[in-house]
Amino acid sequence: MKRKAHKEVCLKADRVKHKTHHASRITHHASGEKGMALVLTLMILVLITAMVVEFSYGVYTSTSALHNWKEAQKLSFVSKSGVSLAVKTIADIPKTDLYRFPGRMVIPVENILEGFSGTLIVTVEDENAKFNLNSLRIPDSIKVLKRLLTNLGLDESIADRVADWIDADSEPRLRDSEEGAKNVFMDSVDELLLITGIDAQIYEALLPYVTVYGYGNTDDARININTAPVPVIMSLDARITKDRAEEVVNQRKLEPFASLGQLSRAGFDNTLITAISANATSGAPINFRIASVAEENGIKRVIEGVVKISGSGRVVYWREM
Repeated sequence: MKRKAHKEVCLKADRVKHKTHHASRITHHASGEKGMALVLTLMILVLITAMVVEFSYGVYTSTSALHNWKEAQKLSFVSKSGVSLAVKTIADIPKTDLYRFPGRMVIPVENILEGFSGTLIVTVEDENAKFNLNSLRIPDSIKVLKRLLTNLGLDESIADRVADWIDADSEPRLRDSEEGAKNVFMDSVDELLLITGIDAQIYEALLPYVTVYGYGNTDDARININTAPVPVIMSLDARITKDRAEEVVNQRKLEPFASLGQLSRAGFDNTLITAISANATSGAPINFRIASVAEENGIKRVIEGVVKISGSGRVVYWREM
């Protein structure tokens, strides 16, 4: 009897233990499922947040790009208007007074477009104040360019490279100077960067002093003595020192040279005046480089052009940045 009772007690204890263990397993399983659900919920939340952020950024980027495009288009129109204004300003100068052009001028521009609150700066420079690279087809011109290079602290062999780039033959002046040569006139000063042996540093050093536009023909070698900078004036003849070139600049500020003969005011004798007559002129400039820079709200548009003022006038070079 006692054994039977003891056995029943043990069986009851086992049942309770089993039920407790089963309940514990159910509780643990339920906790695991809840944890997994929480992890999945957090992952979905992170993905949704990322998608919202990416969408918002895309909308912001698109809106900003559209705004910048509209601003750039407006600034482009403003810059073009600046070029048109500069052309009209030059064209309105009587031909007899153009020889007094100072070489560079800044045209003040205000209220050029309704709703435009930025700045517009237009500068005009005499392109004939520079050495015409296309004149290198004339044999004596290479001496002028070599003197200019020396004045600028550059290797005079660069002149041979440029000459081979535009001359009609394929005979190299230097070992590699005919490599890829164009063998026709240059259309832009930017072509210097295509010539073997001329890098960006040399290009930047030459840029203020050279052009590809002549007074008359493409290879016209004459430079404007009333606007040429000191290094270009010095390049006209080996006898022109820096002091003498600076005296030319000082004298023309007082009164422009109406003829080359008036260079006597700067100490030039008749022999020197005759020597430079093929490469210099006191005539009115014909080619003008115009830079029109419009800026508003941190956005800038730049237009560079070269305009030939002869007849009705025409644009011979145009670049927009």
